[in-house]
Amino acid sequence: MEALKVFDTWVEVPGKTLHFDVMTADQATALRLANEHVAAQGYTTITVTSEECRFCHQEPLVMFTEQQRNEFLKSGGFIVPLSA
Repeated sequence: MEALKVFDTWVEVPGKTLHFDVMTADQATALRLANEHVAAQGYTTITVTSEECRFCHQEPLVMFTEQQRNEFLKSGGFIVPLSA
């Protein structure tokens, strides 16, 4: 059974904190996806590093929705937004 690594991510942006998990197979992909996500929120000048995006634990891929599994296959991972 394939497992995804969960990277717990907290990013300070002007006026608030973004909190989300990146579900992927490795840290390089987690950082790429985290930076894409933050840029998509309008914060293109902020760079997410391994200080903000840290490995937390693993979860089996089967736990996620079909849409999330497809996103993993297409993009190498996906974002799960969380409340800050």
